[in-house]
Amino acid sequence: MVKVRNLNRNTRKVVSNVINGVIIKGFAILIGIFTIPAYIRYFEDNTTLGVWFTILSVLNWILSFDLGIGNGLRNRIVGTISNNDEIGTRKYISSAYIFLFVVSIGMFSVIFIISQTIPWNKVFNISNQIINANDLKTAIIIVLLGIMLQFILRLISSILYALQESFIPNMLTLISNIILLIFVTVSNKLGNNNNIIILAWVYLIAVNLPLLMATIVCFSTRLKTVIPSSHFFDIKYAIDTLKVGSAFLGLQLEAMVINNTSIFLITWLLGSRYVVEYNVYFKVFSLVSTVYSLITVPIWSAITKAKSENDYKWIMKTTRVLQLIAVIFTVGQFVMFPVVQYVFNIWLGDKSFIVNYKIMILFALEQGIMIWSGIYASICNGLNEIKLQFVLMTAGACLILPLTIMFTKIFHNYDGVILGHIIALFPYCIGQTLWLEWFMHKDKDKGKNVESRG
Repeated sequence: MVKVRNLNRNTRKVVSNVINGVIIKGFAILIGIFTIPAYIRYFEDNTTLGVWFTILSVLNWILSFDLGIGNGLRNRIVGTISNNDEIGTRKYISSAYIFLFVVSIGMFSVIFIISQTIPWNKVFNISNQIINANDLKTAIIIVLLGIMLQFILRLISSILYALQESFIPNMLTLISNIILLIFVTVSNKLGNNNNIIILAWVYLIAVNLPLLMATIVCFSTRLKTVIPSSHFFDIKYAIDTLKVGSAFLGLQLEAMVINNTSIFLITWLLGSRYVVEYNVYFKVFSLVSTVYSLITVPIWSAITKAKSENDYKWIMKTTRVLQLIAVIFTVGQFVMFPVVQYVFNIWLGDKSFIVNYKIMILFALEQGIMIWSGIYASICNGLNEIKLQFVLMTAGACLILPLTIMFTKIFHNYDGVILGHIIALFPYCIGQTLWLEWFMHKDKDKGKNVESRG
């Protein structure tokens, strides 16, 4: 992988992760280009495909219910690793894995029992003639099992983030998407498509196998001295991780409500056939915020490390660079408007549709706000400044549902969902911007002191 020299060590690590992440994301974009058309051909109609996307969206919410253990572990072991505290690191890792294992078994048991009584066809607003009720229930349970396994296995991603190796989780996601694309493409060629149950089983394998392999490789090599063990489980470490993570849990749940409910709301308010068109626009416009996240993801742990070193000058300089890049990325979305129709035509072929400029403007504004908010989320999480984020995110979570319902009734299309999302995010975006400007102004002297010592 790419390495970068002649820079501040924190900057060097961030830049190295960004470069490697961009390379990986480039391949991911290519995979994504082929995935949507392959999915469209896999199912007989867009209504069924819309339900599949909605199932993944809804059940992925569960990944937000890890009690913040992943983020708590990430922030805690940054310090123990920096101090070469192998015993402390092993206790945090062992306690996190065992605690989450117990929680995941309990959650799966409860959700499995409850799922047996839920009329899923009504929940997803689809006729029993299109998808058999038993098939739909079986597919949901299989995906749920896959999510619960991922619940535990993705702790390796939190550990890799703490090690400032953020490009590796991106690579694992890429491998998962490649597995799914290969399966769907081969099924289409062989005529074995339109089977939601088999697709659910493949999804379970695709999302968990790369995580399992990464876990085995990491704990057999670089992390072999801190491999999880029941002998190193310590309830105090589990509670400490939970205490740190619980602050992030509230943010995770609220971010889930704001950012991950659009597909469900479209299905609920308008019908699943609208989900596919929404997803096509989203795949194109979210590329900008996805690429930008390659920069902000490694920033979190780098900020935590810089704070522990009192390197406030680096934090302030990094914030200004991120702001400049965010402006360039946001403007870039509007520049690409004239080519979107050509992209759709080449990408989707005979399944293409005429672009709607109002929809594109809304998506560009939404993703611009997501990009800008991502700056402050990463920096504030790294600084462990959670309270204001929680208050502002609470306001957005409370606004999203009434705004979405109101605008959907006004516009009778999913542009109401996008507009509701934009307005719900606005208080968070403005509030965090003002807070961080105040923080940097307040800590200018710290930055100068660090500079003089350097």
